[in-house]
Amino acid sequence: MPEGDSLHRIAQQLFPKLVGERVTALTLVRSATRTEGLIGSEITSVEARGKNLLVHFALGWSLHVHLKMNGHVRIYPKATAPRLAMSATSALLETGSTRVVVYSAPVARLLRTRDLVGDHHFRELGPDLLGLGFDLAEALRRLTLRKARPLGEAIMDQSVFAGIGNVWKSELCFTLRLDPFSPVCLHDEAELSGLISLARTQMFDTVYGPKRTIPDPFEGHGARKPRLDRRQGEQVLSVYEREGKACYDCGDTVLMRRQGEQQRSTYYCPSCQRSRGTL
Repeated sequence: MPEGDSLHRIAQQLFPKLVGERVTALTLVRSATRTEGLIGSEITSVEARGKNLLVHFALGWSLHVHLKMNGHVRIYPKATAPRLAMSATSALLETGSTRVVVYSAPVARLLRTRDLVGDHHFRELGPDLLGLGFDLAEALRRLTLRKARPLGEAIMDQSVFAGIGNVWKSELCFTLRLDPFSPVCLHDEAELSGLISLARTQMFDTVYGPKRTIPDPFEGHGARKPRLDRRQGEQVLSVYEREGKACYDCGDTVLMRRQGEQQRSTYYCPSCQRSRGTL
């Protein structure tokens, strides 16, 4: 699943291409909502909120996209855009110069901009780790309230803070030597605050920092957190998708366990991230 930094990176790429332009075509393939009323409407803003992408129109409507597990966004100059494979297309947005195609996204819909605050995708969304007004104290408060939940599950809860997915969960916990399977309450406040701060710093750097050649598992380009002390021959990611391979730091075998109701994968080193027990 594309994570918060991926969505903010998409929004950053779309902003200069779309804002101030007028809609020439808008198609929602899996929605019955009529879109012809937005033809000619000016695009006023593009933003990401956690893992949600929003394109706002002057007439008071917003296009909401959530890519979930398999969705992706492609941006083309309109004159050279390839022919669409409509079976895989969720949404199409065009201006005079740009075509934006959303592929394989289960959520691609229009809603009134004024209704965003009460919409079920947004009303319980926690502080966005990449939001300019991010409130560390509030994020920490929400995390500590989930005291009985395993840490790896709690930091994936988008109502705690928004943006973290499987990759960041595994890599952040490994970097800080935190046990993702022990309850939040068995990690002290300094550890939890440090995890949130590191997540924000490193995710922010992948979006707004210097360009890197670090592969993004979902985009095929862009950046992900590198090993801070990576040696020659080591992969960029420390544990993610390295099940059965030797830990770069201690040599023990990297493992993977499923967590939570959705059975999301968590990669970890049992020696570097020793269990802290259960309640």
